[in-house]
Order: sequence, then structure tokens, then C-alpha cells
Amino acid sequence: MANQSIPMNTFGFKVKVGDEELGLFQEVSGLSVQLNVTDLKEGGVNNTTHKLIDGVSFSNVTLKRGLCSAGSMFGWIAKAINGDVPERRTVTITMLGDDGKPVKTFTLQNALPVKWDGPSLNVMQDSIATESLELAHEKLTIGQ
Repeated sequence: MANQSIPMNTFGFKVKVGDEELGLFQEVSGLSVQLNVTDLKEGGVNNTTHKLIDGVSFSNVTLKRGLCSAGSMFGWIAKAINGDVPERRTVTITMLGDDGKPVKTFTLQNALPVKWDGPSLNVMQDSIATESLELAHEKLTIGQ
């Protein structure tokens, strides 16, 4: 779990990968769904174009937090680096209120890690070291 000396309200999201709690995160981006549309022109009808739904696409989701010892974000993608196929997993992102109670849940189905960004290391800067993990997934559901 994340460093307990940090106040809960500095984090807004708790993330679970399968049954494993990955920890608390300060930023989640890319929760997006898009209906793909194909234009269909009908012969003899020149004043309109029909719009047909041609599938759904989901944006990659990026999780970001201060670098800490809780739950390894790098471990999941490291399998691919070592030549193994990373396991597709269900990722649950729970938005927390200021009181630490769940407000809304986002679930990513068949998620795979596609990118890990480590901290920028510079002794001349006074900033928090952060890491991020980008996930591709096949479906997004929203609950609660």
C-alpha cells in the first residue's frame, strides 16, 4: 500500500490489477470511448450522408503517481521485456472522495501494459519523482 504518512486526500484513485492492489494514484487519464463511424452515400440522394457505426475504440489509459515502494508498476511490463507475453488482466480504478470512500468505479477489461515511464532524475530540481503506466484495453465499464 502507499506511504501512510501522506494524507488520503492527496490521492484520488485506488487501482487494482486482478486481485492485487497496485496502490493509490494522483492522476488517471485517457478514460475515453469512441464510436467509429463510416459514411455511406446513397445513390440518387445528394442532400445527406448516412452514418453507420463501425465498431468501438477505447483510448489507452495512463496511471500516474509518486514513485513509492507500493505495488510494482514496472513488474507487469517487465514480463514483455524478458520475452514473456504479459498477462491480460482486469484493472479496477476506484475514484475516492475526500473522506476516502468510493465515489465511482472504472473497469478496464483485458488490459495490457504498453508503456512505463520512470522518474526524471535531476538533483538540481526539487520535485517529486513520479512514474506512470500506460494500459491498452478492450472494454471500459463505469459503475457506482
